[in-house]
Parts: sequence; C-alpha cells; structure tokens
Amino acid sequence: MMIFGQGLSQTELKLLRNIKITKAAFPEETKAIEEGLALMYSYSLTEDVNEAVRKDTRPQIYANRNLFARNRQLLLNGYFCMLCSNYGTQFVILRTVLENNDLMRLFNLKPQYAYEWLSAEKQERFPTKTQSEYRKSDRHDREFKDWFVRKELFQQPEKGVVAETLKKIYEELCDYAHPNFRGWSELMGLRKEEEIIMEMPAFTTDNAFIVVRLTLYLMQLSFKTLVETFKSHILDFLVQLEKWQHANEALTIKYLEKD
Repeated sequence: MMIFGQGLSQTELKLLRNIKITKAAFPEETKAIEEGLALMYSYSLTEDVNEAVRKDTRPQIYANRNLFARNRQLLLNGYFCMLCSNYGTQFVILRTVLENNDLMRLFNLKPQYAYEWLSAEKQERFPTKTQSEYRKSDRHDREFKDWFVRKELFQQPEKGVVAETLKKIYEELCDYAHPNFRGWSELMGLRKEEEIIMEMPAFTTDNAFIVVRLTLYLMQLSFKTLVETFKSHILDFLVQLEKWQHANEALTIKYLEKD
C-alpha cells in the first residue's frame, strides 16, 4: 500500500527509508511516543473528557479540552515528521504544542482568562450562573501572547528556573521555525559552503536526538496539564498513565541527563 500516488513513489521510498532508520536508531523512544499517543487517543479518555465538559461548568474545562485535542493531533503529526526526518516542520509543530500547553496551565490558574479566550457564541453555551460569574469583563476571543502567558505563570521568584527553561526551549523552537534564522542551515546542512536545501530531508543523529527529546518532554507536559485539568474525571485513565510513566522513567532520566 502506498502513502502517496504513483507520481510521488520515489519521494515515498526515501521517506520510508528515513522512517526505518529512525526507528532502528531510537527503538525505545519511538515505542514510548507511540504508546503515549495511543493513550491520548484512547476511547475511554475521550469519553471521560467529553463527559467532564457536560457536567463541569468551569470555563477552563471547556477550553482545555479544545487545547488538549489540538496537542494530541499536533504531536501525532510531529511524530510523523520526526520519523521522516522532516525536523524543521516538526519544530514548528512542537512550538505550537508548547504554546498550547502553557495556555492550558494559565487557564487552570486563572479561569477568567479561559472564559475570555472563548468566542461569544461559546460563552453563551454556559449556564446562566457561570456566565454571571465570568462575563464581568465582557471580553471574548481574547488572544494571549506567549510572553504574557509565561509572565502570568511564573511571577513567583521560586519559579524562575522553570520559566528560564521553558523560555530557552521556546526560543530554540522559534529559531527553527523561521527559514532565515539559524535553524534552516543547521537542519539542511552545508556541503562545501553550498546549501543543500533542494535535497530530500535526511536522517541525522544530532537533529533526531533533539526532536525525540523535545517530543517526549512536551508529551509529558501535555499529560501533566491534562491531569491538572481533569483529574477528578479521569480516574481510570490515571492508572494507565502511571504505568506508561513508570515504564519510561529510565528513558526520561536518560534524556534529562543530556541537558
């Protein structure tokens, strides 16, 4: 079975070769990512989260269901890019995952922002009591810049280390998101000072290691924020998640030690 049509058969063969090489180079990591994605897409989790939205009238519940659904789709797409050695595109995807996750954390901290982030039409879906509590600012469709979100999340001095770590990761992802910055030449490589930007993406150990590390890290963050938002609604899922985390503890430590 071909992924693309006959006209892209040679392109497909090259991508499939990259997938084979990546899985061989990172067998434990790709297994962990695939199992994590399977948890994110599990039927029981989807049903429990949807049920939470039906029963729980807090605005962060509604908003964070949306953001988590986006993140699991982005992580799936990013994983496919990683397998195909399309590192530049994956960095763009992972930047959005980080932005979404920070926004979820902010909404848990300040539910008023979650309400203001929603459209006017979605705000009207809430019960009258909820609308009365949160519509005091009369704002909707509010946008939250990443710098503002981090500022709101990490105001306390003791959170400075976490804030700097996330800022560093975000800036690195931004560099790779813009072709005129350092990311493009680093990803595509140089050969005798001539950029090989017209060639197919190729597997490189260093770049693969970076995206594997970031994918695992952001998957862990997404799970953490999911639990913070829906903990009382997903008790059965927590058992499965704990097993996944326990199975990958050594792997997580291995990658943290590389930082």
